[in-house]
Amino acid sequence: MSLETKLNKLFAGYGYQKFRTSKFEEYDLYAENRDFLMSSQLITFTDLDGSLLALKPDITLSIIKSTTQPRRLYYNEKVYRPRDHHFREIPQAGVECIGSVDLYREGEVISLACKALACIEEDYVLSISHAGFLKALMEHLNLSEKYSGFVMEALCGKNTDYIRSLASENILKEEDGELLFNLAEMYVPFGEGIRSLKKRISFAEGKEILSELSDLAAVLDGFGVLDHVYLDFSLKSSMEYYNGVIFQGSVRSIPTYVLSGGRYDSLMKKMAKPFEAIGFAVYMDVVENSRSTSKNYDGDLAVIYTAKDNPKLLAKLIQALASSGLRVNAVRKEEFDGNERWKRVLTLKEARKEAGI
Repeated sequence: MSLETKLNKLFAGYGYQKFRTSKFEEYDLYAENRDFLMSSQLITFTDLDGSLLALKPDITLSIIKSTTQPRRLYYNEKVYRPRDHHFREIPQAGVECIGSVDLYREGEVISLACKALACIEEDYVLSISHAGFLKALMEHLNLSEKYSGFVMEALCGKNTDYIRSLASENILKEEDGELLFNLAEMYVPFGEGIRSLKKRISFAEGKEILSELSDLAAVLDGFGVLDHVYLDFSLKSSMEYYNGVIFQGSVRSIPTYVLSGGRYDSLMKKMAKPFEAIGFAVYMDVVENSRSTSKNYDGDLAVIYTAKDNPKLLAKLIQALASSGLRVNAVRKEEFDGNERWKRVLTLKEARKEAGI
């Protein structure tokens, strides 16, 4: 079963509806929200009526633009972005939940992100930060705009030396410097991190957000994914668009993150939509490119048969194996030239045993 099919089945199984969109949108949609895009470079062209259009670099903005009522959607679409000094057609899958996003809905979407990662590889991690908590923390520290920006960069880069230097220069109070130092180093199981911070955070908005995150941890535990979730304040986001949880997902075999998402109520407000929203995207090209660097096979399984074998039985066997999602090849014994082309090679008897025939 392909990854796309697995994800479609996963998302539909939780009541999300398939969203389809055209390949292009009005250029102004992206020009007004460039900071939300992964790249500001767009492929543009003039329509027959003289209007300026752009090949779609993002799905979320198209979904928001078309939304007039609460929606729970998933998609498998192509976007058009720069990659390796060229524009590429890039496959992307994802989920968007738009409407009243309560604690359950937030937990559901984050758990779907975890389950999507599990479709790629069982050994995965989802890292969570909170844009609202960081914003409230900067306000509590009462730093100038200049130093607030520097501190945010230091957190994202886990630059503890810079944070210590601010404390040594009395730009930060000693206890505030120690808190920021711990936040920069923090990468711990989600529930453990929240419990630790609750003992150190005294300002009201921060305590309120941590209480919400504690409730979120309970929901994720209910979905059975909490053990894979970590608290990490180094995740980057645009404060203009994201206001709540932000997250990124990784799997062991791929060196970069393959999923990202978050709560983007601020973007909904900016686009004059009276809803809350949370969603994520799976970067299918990153997954596919990583897999393509591993050994390529013609199939998952080769079944070796001879002219004496019953062709009807062979047909029934191959049909059963193919229906289970395997890429299976029936290979005549005299044509078999080694097992390098297939992940596994079985005799007809061995294959019958595996298929239960």
